[in-house]
Amino acid sequence: MTYYYNKEDLSWNDAPVRGGTVMHKSVIWEGDHDVRSAFFRMPKNMLIPEHDHPGWVQVMVLEGEMEIKAKATGSIRISEGGCYFVEPGDVHSELALKDTLLLVTQAEDRPAFKS
Repeated sequence: MTYYYNKEDLSWNDAPVRGGTVMHKSVIWEGDHDVRSAFFRMPKNMLIPEHDHPGWVQVMVLEGEMEIKAKATGSIRISEGGCYFVEPGDVHSELALKDTLLLVTQAEDRPAFKS
């Protein structure tokens, strides 16, 4: 089955993330195929402190601009239309430099959803 998502039809919920930060999230896919995908909204100056992931993560910046700091690469800015790929275990932090809309697709890392 194919699923379709128009921007105006997305359903948004609060999503707590690392460091007590709360983002807004609209889930696209989770639970099958060992992958999950969601849109996230980050207001300007929202910081997700240093963290890593047990699996890969790909982030597409649809609107706005992000600053990603990683131990291996230093500080990098990614603006709308750009993306970044985080390998498992890479320590990084993320800061929204503007109000930002992201599409995040990643390897499923929650045991309850693993197939």
